[in-house]
Amino acid sequence: MEKMQCLAAFLLATSAAFTRASPVNVPECTLEPLTKDHGVKVFYTTSRVANGCTSQGPTDPSLEVHLLFLRFSSPSELFSLQINVSASAEKANRRSMFVVSSNAYVHLTVNTEGCHLTFITTTRCMVQGANIETQQTNLSSSSEELLQQTKKDHGGISSFAELENPRQIHFHLDGEPSSNQDCVPEKNFNADPYLEFEVASDNVKGCPSSSGNPQKEAHIVWLQQDPQGSSPQSVDLNIEQNCDEGEPENQLPTLLVLKSHTGVTWNIGQMFDSLKFLVSGKYTMKKFGAVQMPGVDLPDSKEGLLAESRSKEFAFVASYTEITSAKSITLKLERVCGRQATPVTEKPQMEGVSLESFMQGLITTWKPWRCLDSGIEITLAKDYLRALFENVTKVTDVTLQDRSCKATDNNTHFILRSKLRECSTYLERDVVVKNQLVFSLHLLPGEIMVPFECDLPEKVFLQLYPSPDFGSEPTTVVEVNKATYVQVQFRTTDLRAQLQIEDCSLQTADKTSSQLLIGGGKPLSYSATFLDSPSSTISRFSFVYKSGEEQWAASPATLLCKLHLHSQLHGDHYNETSLEMTFKTSSTPSHSLGIGTVLGITFGAFLIGVLLTAALWYIYSHTHIPGPMAKMQPVAENPPASESSSTNHSIGSTQSTPCSTSSMA
Repeated sequence: MEKMQCLAAFLLATSAAFTRASPVNVPECTLEPLTKDHGVKVFYTTSRVANGCTSQGPTDPSLEVHLLFLRFSSPSELFSLQINVSASAEKANRRSMFVVSSNAYVHLTVNTEGCHLTFITTTRCMVQGANIETQQTNLSSSSEELLQQTKKDHGGISSFAELENPRQIHFHLDGEPSSNQDCVPEKNFNADPYLEFEVASDNVKGCPSSSGNPQKEAHIVWLQQDPQGSSPQSVDLNIEQNCDEGEPENQLPTLLVLKSHTGVTWNIGQMFDSLKFLVSGKYTMKKFGAVQMPGVDLPDSKEGLLAESRSKEFAFVASYTEITSAKSITLKLERVCGRQATPVTEKPQMEGVSLESFMQGLITTWKPWRCLDSGIEITLAKDYLRALFENVTKVTDVTLQDRSCKATDNNTHFILRSKLRECSTYLERDVVVKNQLVFSLHLLPGEIMVPFECDLPEKVFLQLYPSPDFGSEPTTVVEVNKATYVQVQFRTTDLRAQLQIEDCSLQTADKTSSQLLIGGGKPLSYSATFLDSPSSTISRFSFVYKSGEEQWAASPATLLCKLHLHSQLHGDHYNETSLEMTFKTSSTPSHSLGIGTVLGITFGAFLIGVLLTAALWYIYSHTHIPGPMAKMQPVAENPPASESSSTNHSIGSTQSTPCSTSSMA
């Protein structure tokens, strides 16, 4: 009863105020676009998107793919956008992928309720959030081309929505798949119930030049959505007066004109004492409970609504906004609060925080770095940096902690590259890369330090060592008949990850000398032995390769291992890894000869013997003198006296003929 009495008093006061109004000598209103200096902002939530569609989804029934194309009216600015994704318990484990493209630089903060999501975004989007995987790539700037490419990549798409000037997105994954075979975009598409988003209207106009009576102001909102059949529609309306501290200096008499079709019920929330209403349809006020009150008939044109405001002596129309569709509307008014704040001449501040803290937060969220085995690569878009500071200052130079490692400037980006262990880079646990960016700013003393860290990608390493301490450099040479030491390492940031060797085998080129070393997690070869490992992500063993034949030259082989890996990110999965290596004989000679060696030596000896025999026969046949020819030769004459007697004796003693024998007789 008390509420009803208050309501009656309120309506009586409002009626009396309007009764006293007179349109005499009220200036005309010419609408002009408002800027942020006019202190009026209009936000609303809606499920109507510029273009959109739904379909049965990708060929993989366990996957949902949702495409969001964000279009902003000021693409040169930097925007912050929050995405809230919810799902019921039975759909929380379903794989969901969001493909997000934008015509402006956007910082996305993703909030999930137990969902594990994958975000594929354009390089203009920076994504932050828990339980999400992110991937940046080059996406088409055309929504039509991007839609067709996404369909082609995944064999279909679950939903597509083109959003204009969004500030916050609420996405519900509980809906049933659409029955549409294909996703064909429709203009002004209703994405209810799976999507709604908050918009900062860029269509706010006003009459600042017609403020003949600055002690009063009017705000007109025209909701132009069509009736939805016979079903009732309700819209929440809130009006806020923002003041940095304290209360507004003056409470201006304010007229709120709410125009819609007659089937809409306006639920008016927060309000202040000097607020008056002109409402079409029905309306309720939170301070008076759920009592519905009838509205009034309002004109169906912009000029008629302006004239209605003038007729109530509210010629100063502080804002006029047309909205095509909305579930809730918030009108924010900036008011003068006590005495004017004194301008600050110290180091620039960004939204109440220091410039250094602001940059650290934004750059850390942006994550413009990539860490790979080849090194660190950092790419900073100059347009993004310019949007960060909003012309307060500009970045003139970027380095790493080691000031000699400077970024190159290609007019559009600052680009930094360095090796992993250079430029004062610290590598923690061989997987977390740490350094810091150092920014030099125009006309500002000192530097801005932004520490950063990034993880090297998960990877499995298979390495051979010549000694059991695993302290020397890895090798790819296996000495025959000698122990070889093997280490398999799973590089990951997950401290609880585990690695187990399931199978390992040696594969030779001829397949005849292949050996199975480990099978089913147990040694199968007499020479294979598991060794102590320093952590759960490292496994070690040794083996000895023995060959039945002498290895006269290095021969290739492959060590192939199948691994069982467990991590929090990917769960249980299997991985195969291999290492190309070379067999090499030991420097110690073998004590036994193979049959091939024996046959080779025997054949060589036989061939040498045949050749020597042939050579001796050839020499003999060309130097031996037959007997009859010797008889026909004349007796040699006595040599001259000048010849040596020893020579004559030698010749005579070496020649034996029938003549000489008979004379001696």
